[in-house]
Amino acid sequence: MGRLPLIRSPLSKSTDRGYSVTSTVDIKTEDETLFQHPEFEHHEETSNIQLFFDLFFVANLTSFTNAHEINDIKTLGAYIGFFCMLWFTWAQVTYYDLRFATDSVFERVAHACHFGAMVGFAIVGPDFLANHNAWGPLQQLSLILMADRLVLLCQYSSTLFFTWRYREARIPLMVIILSLIVAAAIYLGVSFAFYRRTAWHAYSAWYTVAVLEVAVNLLLASRWRPMSFVKTQLVERLSCLTLIILGEGIIGLTRTIVNIERHDLKFTSADIGTIISAVLIIYFIYQLYFDNTRFEPFGSRRQQMWSMLHFPFHLALALMMEGTNQMLLVGHVMRDLTKLLQGFSFDATPQQLSQVLKEKSDLIFSRFSPTQEAMEQVQEHIHALAHPASNMTQEEKETDAGVAFLELVRTAVEGFGWEVPETDAQKSGHADFGEEMKQWGDGATEFFSLTFTYFSICAGLVCFLIGVLSLLSQRYHPRPSPVRYISIGANILVGLGISLLSTMTLTSTINDMSETPWTLPGLMLILLALIVLHHLTNVPPKPVDKD
Repeated sequence: MGRLPLIRSPLSKSTDRGYSVTSTVDIKTEDETLFQHPEFEHHEETSNIQLFFDLFFVANLTSFTNAHEINDIKTLGAYIGFFCMLWFTWAQVTYYDLRFATDSVFERVAHACHFGAMVGFAIVGPDFLANHNAWGPLQQLSLILMADRLVLLCQYSSTLFFTWRYREARIPLMVIILSLIVAAAIYLGVSFAFYRRTAWHAYSAWYTVAVLEVAVNLLLASRWRPMSFVKTQLVERLSCLTLIILGEGIIGLTRTIVNIERHDLKFTSADIGTIISAVLIIYFIYQLYFDNTRFEPFGSRRQQMWSMLHFPFHLALALMMEGTNQMLLVGHVMRDLTKLLQGFSFDATPQQLSQVLKEKSDLIFSRFSPTQEAMEQVQEHIHALAHPASNMTQEEKETDAGVAFLELVRTAVEGFGWEVPETDAQKSGHADFGEEMKQWGDGATEFFSLTFTYFSICAGLVCFLIGVLSLLSQRYHPRPSPVRYISIGANILVGLGISLLSTMTLTSTINDMSETPWTLPGLMLILLALIVLHHLTNVPPKPVDKD
């Protein structure tokens, strides 16, 4: 290895006689067209530092998923918002690296700054949109976004310095630099809104600016040849990120399996079937995506549209992976609670209820880690049932048994990692058992409805977008087989159908979905059918007759 230069030109050897800033280039020529289209140094494979940057993406996504359970609309919105800022920040850095990155001290320092920004995402993640009092994390994230854009500004400025003599490169690079200046200024302005606590929803400006930043970059790439992604690893980088998100789904799946095994010490046949189905779902999505991905160039504009569609695809894929894990856990917990209900009846005598609750409390408290308050409350009501007063009414008996049973259910559910919604009775301090039981049940139903809704919508979007992405990257050969479009159309139509299953939450059939173990196996069989159809229709074209 040679000496690492302080800064290096992104131009290839064919257009620049040297790499370092101290090199000289003879610009005297009568052919003015020579300095219109610069040729940049592109690499055939993704560099190690770019792959290292991808690992920061998945680390942030994993830590945020662990810190934020999606149990209501608010947490779902926070997940989407955080993923949006994380993905577009990753995209901005990646777009620069694909076209202009070199190996120099300057670029390594810049990448260290980008790594620092990703660490900042990880620090802010646990408190991101957590509540209306968390103004500090929002201000910090806004400043992190500003700093990251300023680093990109320095990188693009260095590229402009080396390519200034090329007329076709000046305008687009200056436009990108201007967009970064505007974006950094907006991020700074939004940070003051959080600092002064004047506008909580000012974070909406982040999403608008992030989308416009990437849109400007892609529009310039389609219009100006020096900014094009031709001969870059754009497809490879996006495919690698897809693989990383699938890997994050596997991490979540194994974590869910360990969670079940730690508390139950065994798996039922239904658990084994859903676990196998969850693994195959991830594997089949992998096959559907990479079997339909073309790594050869397939047109500059179509390729940029293909890359932009990866944002909704990656978002849907990440939520689908999380939904798969939640559906696996929901099914197990519902079957576990069904076993807990066995032998419990309000028609029994107080002594019988006391004995049943004693057995169930010993089982639950041995498997999970209850709070001291829950243990004391359960033991108090069991003792009241075991030694009932002579004038105990039916209502008092049901209240004692119901409150104890509800605490056992809450301990089991929280033990599996669910965050049980707090009822109005708990907030007010008046424990009306009947009202509390109803509110808790309604909260659990809403949680499952939300999980099933975003899971089915995202699973459908994944299939739909795989079909659209495949359609954009067609023309593998001069004479593609028309039969190939049958598989693409099937992906699109099946994706729309799966998304429409989310309307089941508007009917009473959603209660049956929470109890059946066939949700994940059903999706797995659908994906298997799409894979079989893909290979049946993947007929190679007839060779072109050269005579």
